Amino acid sequence: MPLPRACTRPLLIPIVIALVLGLTLNASAVDATTSKSISYSQRTERLIFNPANLGFGSVSVGEQKVQTVTITNAGSSEITLIQAIGQGADFNLTGLDLPLTLASGESFTFSIVFAPGTSGDSTGSVSFISEKAGVSHRILMTGNATEGKQVTANPPAINFGNVSVGSTGSQSGLLVAGGKPVTITSAVSSDPQFIVSGLSFPFTIPAGESKEFGVTFAPRTEGAAPVTLSFMDTSGTEALVTESLNGVGTSAHSHSVDLKWHASTSKNVIGYNVYRGIKSGGPYRKINPTLDKATAYTDTSVVNGTVYYYVATAVNSHSRESAYSKLARVKIP
Repeated sequence: MPLPRACTRPLLIPIVIALVLGLTLNASAVDATTSKSISYSQRTERLIFNPANLGFGSVSVGEQKVQTVTITNAGSSEITLIQAIGQGADFNLTGLDLPLTLASGESFTFSIVFAPGTSGDSTGSVSFISEKAGVSHRILMTGNATEGKQVTANPPAINFGNVSVGSTGSQSGLLVAGGKPVTITSAVSSDPQFIVSGLSFPFTIPAGESKEFGVTFAPRTEGAAPVTLSFMDTSGTEALVTESLNGVGTSAHSHSVDLKWHASTSKNVIGYNVYRGIKSGGPYRKINPTLDKATAYTDTSVVNGTVYYYVATAVNSHSRESAYSKLARVKIP
């Protein structure tokens, strides 16, 4: 199967920037606002904020939760908001372009984001200043920040399907670190028929990054084999994350699929990935647990009477992966 050149275009990662407009963190300005001015403005301008206050509940550190607030001018004349003064480092106001003028009966919706940096209870507020009456409304905000998971497994469960006794089936997964680096010292499988590969212990995953691993299912007997794979902390006694593994050992047969392809002519190619699907055009799942440095691969996890579709990709030294190769169709007797 000839392969297209390895992709050399840089991966474009969209970056969403929350534009915070008109929000000034100034505790003294809020504290200087008297209850009398708030009461006066509410009586004369009749601005309605829905909801009046926000409770964000529990949010893991490093994650965020967004709620929307709608301002409605319930008065008989237009009102102009010229400033928003906020308190609370974990709360950000987005989507409000000040000054904002609302005609009678007009509404506007903006968002407030709770993005805690440390665990614990958080409080904040935003006071809105109108052109004529001063402080028109003050929104109070509360939230609780909890420690997020140190590491997660993606996918959280791997199903190998049917694998014949005496052969092997391979799949891969990712370990993703949370808001801080995590060190893993070992991986413990509850069944020796499942073997972890592609990892050298101990290793540390930087915050927000991931580490790929492979798992091989080599059934010795027929029957289902539900298993737990545990990745252990530095003490070696506590599991940071567990992966659910499932596979079924079936009666042995002699069928396997030998795949071969021409080497890519692109520069700096360091290996290949092999993908398999049961429909032409995909979806396809990678079946090699680690990067294949040869130009051949044997798939031993095939099932009798099944039609498979194979494609391959080339990977260069910058971890850029080519498009899929031409399709290969194989029918198992």
